[in-house]
Amino acid sequence: MSDASWIVFAVASAALLAVPGRSALLVMAYALGHGKKTAFATVTGVTLGNMMSIAVALSALWLLLQMPPATYEYAAWFGSAYIVYVAIRTWRAPVAGGLIADNDNLPEEKPLRVIAHCCSETVRNTRNTLFLVVLLPQFMTAGQVLWPQAWEFAATFTALSVATSLAYALAAAKIREILRKHPKRRGITRASGTLLISAGTVTAGYRKIAA
Repeated sequence: MSDASWIVFAVASAALLAVPGRSALLVMAYALGHGKKTAFATVTGVTLGNMMSIAVALSALWLLLQMPPATYEYAAWFGSAYIVYVAIRTWRAPVAGGLIADNDNLPEEKPLRVIAHCCSETVRNTRNTLFLVVLLPQFMTAGQVLWPQAWEFAATFTALSVATSLAYALAAAKIREILRKHPKRRGITRASGTLLISAGTVTAGYRKIAA
């Protein structure tokens, strides 16, 4: 994978992971309810869940690569359009209410239970998996061997998952205060949406140039 392709993939993945979704709010809930000592367990759980998501997406990509070139190209262009669609929905999303509180009902603090809880909640968030399924084909062409590049996709997404989850865990109180202010929350969703739109547009252009 070229440096340009890696940057586009990393930016799109970071935008996806940075949006305050189910996993991020769960990490914040543990940090606010049980303290930063749960950070290792919550970050581990979310990261394991995201590793499962990238594994599913890579398996789907392998199946797509077995398709005839024309069919694969149609699927890849559809994926690029879907990325822009998701980005526009993110950009226009209303400000959510009911933010995480310090005393949200959470399982007890035992690390293995925390890891299992965060992992299961992350896996249940199929948004990440679906997004990866449509994103990854943008960087491959039919007939290419997947596995030499698969580790780059997996390592990048995993590292970004650790970084974003750790940020939510260690700065939970500050992030909560930011999210409580509607104008700033709107700015966060719009910034993430703009990054996703840019990523979708750039990947589409990249595919056209590479064709």
